Amino acid sequence: MRRQPSPAQRWLGIEVRSRGGGEAVLELCTRPEMQNSAEMVHGGFIALLADSAMGTAMGSLLPDGARHPSFDLKVNFIAPGRIGERLRAVAKVIHSGRRTGVAECRLVGEDGRLVATATATFAILPPTSDPDEA
Repeated sequence: MRRQPSPAQRWLGIEVRSRGGGEAVLELCTRPEMQNSAEMVHGGFIALLADSAMGTAMGSLLPDGARHPSFDLKVNFIAPGRIGERLRAVAKVIHSGRRTGVAECRLVGEDGRLVATATATFAILPPTSDPDEA
């Protein structure tokens, strides 16, 4: 079963460009509603894109039904994201164990400039048969 984008990813318009083998590429076309008071992309949207890309990469290595919530997220903001540009997040799993996983991500603007880097740690949880627990 192929995992579908989350409701948040669909609502924001995050597109999965590639996924598999512990890697993922996601893109987000930024909009005026994503602007902060400095007239650049709010860091929360950049963090969300990075977390989504790393989660997608991690999920590509796990069996169907396994859950993998992130419990640690570190984002380094390098350059501002510009409103109206497409941001690309390229994520790669660097550790996938029985209980935890770690991934890294680079976010770039349309012109190739580095906007941010990120790392995340994930809890690897077994599939559940209880729909209220998922």
